[in-house]
Amino acid sequence: MRRPQQAAASRYENGKFLNTSVTKVLQKENMLDTLQRYAKRSKGAAKPPFKVPVHYLSAADFEQEPSEQLRVNWLGHASLILELGKRRYLIDPVLSEKASPVSFAGPKRIHPAPLEARDIHNVDAVIISHDHYDHLDYHTIHALCDKVPLFYVPLKVKKLLVDWGVPPLNVVELDWWQQVQDGDNLLIATPARHFSGRGLFDRNSTLWVSWCIVGKNARVFYSGDSGPMREFTAIGAAYGPFDLAIMPIGAYDVNWADIHTNSEEAVQAHHQVQGKRLLPVHWATFDLAIHRWGEPIERLHQAAALQGVPILVPEVGQWVNDTKNFISRVWWKGR
Repeated sequence: MRRPQQAAASRYENGKFLNTSVTKVLQKENMLDTLQRYAKRSKGAAKPPFKVPVHYLSAADFEQEPSEQLRVNWLGHASLILELGKRRYLIDPVLSEKASPVSFAGPKRIHPAPLEARDIHNVDAVIISHDHYDHLDYHTIHALCDKVPLFYVPLKVKKLLVDWGVPPLNVVELDWWQQVQDGDNLLIATPARHFSGRGLFDRNSTLWVSWCIVGKNARVFYSGDSGPMREFTAIGAAYGPFDLAIMPIGAYDVNWADIHTNSEEAVQAHHQVQGKRLLPVHWATFDLAIHRWGEPIERLHQAAALQGVPILVPEVGQWVNDTKNFISRVWWKGR
């Protein structure tokens, strides 16, 4: 399989990566409008009035051989365990209490992490989409640096991981449309429409990607963070149809509409990549936007029903052993 002939690798100019279309991180130059709407949102909007159900994992979950068939576990926010072709992957693992550069401030978990890094073993690779704190966590990576033999990351992210203790030879950097064979699976770093940076002066100095995981028995697309983009169609044409499309539905807002899809846009992107079933992520764990905690999944349910898109909404830490026949409980309504 090769990238489409018209598809281009990422653009890197003057030390910065660029999106393929004009993209604003913020639609308004100042944040006054956003801050005013934050101040006006209803009390209790940030978290549900009930305890989020969490299935806690242990070292025993990693002792059996990874599945030949597609098997997935949503760890909350955008973190996942994915098994396919007898390979076990951790995708954007964030197990810390806060998605923040400091321990005393920043977005705090709405629910506990279902897993402790000390219990993780027998993982074949970690897959990273970009360097933001809610997708790339120092404490989690540092705990895994001697446990996981491979780390697949976008361009320029390798230095971060090496600084954190990951052996240099264990880190594989990929550009858009580059691919690597991992066991029986083909991993392809594909475009996303987003941005990067972990501080005040490193904006867009590292690349952001989505991922295709193509095995003999299933194909998976993981969007990472992305706003709406035409490249979803090219990805679907090149590597679809996908048995499972993992799409972000939360942390959207009119002020950053270019860089995060809302629920309806996630369904559209699902169609573009030729997805069969949609698993929503990037919601329910960290309060990163103004919308109510449960709004993304309510909007997704409505949009998916109107367009006949089957969705999988597992509880945090719950294994999905059969994506074709999994039945979601309406847990996000406290039932």
